[in-house]
Amino acid sequence: MLVAFSSSAQISDPERLKALEQKFNQSLELIEQLQQRIAELERRPAAAPVASSVTAVTSVNSGHTPPASNVGADVSTRVETLERTVADLASSTLKTGTDMGLPLHGFFDAGYTRSNINGPGYDRSGFRLGAFSIYLTPQLSDRIKGLVELAFEYGNSGELATDLERLQLGYVLTDNITLWAGRFHTPYGYWNTAFHHGAQIQTSITRPRIIAFEDQGGILPAHTVGAWATGKFDTGLGRVNYDVYAGNSSSLVDGTLNFNASGFDNQSPSVGFNVGISPRAVPGLTVGLHGLQHQVNSYIGGGGGSGGILNGQIDMQALGAYAFYESDRWEVIAEYYQFNNTDLLGAAGTNASSAGFVQGGYQFKDRWTGFARYEKASLNQNDPYFNLMNLGATQYGSSYKQHTVGLRYDLDPRTALKFQLEQIVDEGNASRSVNWLRAQYSVRF
Repeated sequence: MLVAFSSSAQISDPERLKALEQKFNQSLELIEQLQQRIAELERRPAAAPVASSVTAVTSVNSGHTPPASNVGADVSTRVETLERTVADLASSTLKTGTDMGLPLHGFFDAGYTRSNINGPGYDRSGFRLGAFSIYLTPQLSDRIKGLVELAFEYGNSGELATDLERLQLGYVLTDNITLWAGRFHTPYGYWNTAFHHGAQIQTSITRPRIIAFEDQGGILPAHTVGAWATGKFDTGLGRVNYDVYAGNSSSLVDGTLNFNASGFDNQSPSVGFNVGISPRAVPGLTVGLHGLQHQVNSYIGGGGGSGGILNGQIDMQALGAYAFYESDRWEVIAEYYQFNNTDLLGAAGTNASSAGFVQGGYQFKDRWTGFARYEKASLNQNDPYFNLMNLGATQYGSSYKQHTVGLRYDLDPRTALKFQLEQIVDEGNASRSVNWLRAQYSVRF
């Protein structure tokens, strides 16, 4: 709904302010829908099915629901139009000089897990609280913006952990490049920047094990503290998305990756890139390449300035590829990583390893989506990078195979029920086969 002002004489300042607040509040829903996918707008992760997501966003903007036949090939154009509308609304609000406050959004989930095995490296069976994540996106001017994500979650031993998962300050240099500084999700592959700590926006309950967060035993640095340049531009073949970044190299502290928020523990920064293209010939498809390198110091009994004992130093290098496809019904995500790590202190030399996953989802009814995922990691145990990870509680530095199937039901665009079955063959634990049943109720607001 558009609000018109005939003249300042006809409408008093309080009335003008009230009308402006109505206009701005109307746009908040629209802003939220776009902000959930701000890092990957053109690649459109599956927070909800495409048709329902676009319908919901368009309905907020226009006040009516478009026919289903309009959702399809022109979705990218409409998302761009909505993005420009949001920018115009934000700009007009900033020009009034009126402080409209900062929208607060968040995510939380609760669930149940059941396994045939309990022990070190595995989630305990029973009811459990998930993460409560607070999400802020302050827009300080038309070019300066921020992103803050604060998460509260319980670990397997029942302790409450608080993490400032993302703290980014950005500057829009041009339409094709934005510069960020702070703590951000490391832009490798597709999943890590498309989905964050709010479980409701991803189709499955869990992330693939190979890209688990650091405190959950991940083998890749899910977060980086440093500087990041990201953007997109059009070519004759399609839209190109790119990321280039540099930051503090991670450490291994008692087998768990630490992203080193307070500076280097060595003089070698981490560097990486990610480049993808969304070809015009295949709407909904994005394919890309990614790479990262960092020098990892490993410590026992603490790390860096905490007085730990250095027990390893590895030059970790990874190259890989990824693909994402989404249509009105289908979602497919695939990622591959090839590791080539060099032992800098010992005699292990250079060792090769590989890991990857593919996940597919199909919306077979308006609110029902079935999904399946296959994961496989072949991690060389002569490589101290992976061998030293097995000192940690999760022991995720070992090779494994995993099959996952599940079902998601969207009660509404903000709330989802999910059910998931997993079978893991973990070579690091005497090739044990572990079966999991998971259920989750997740919400965003």
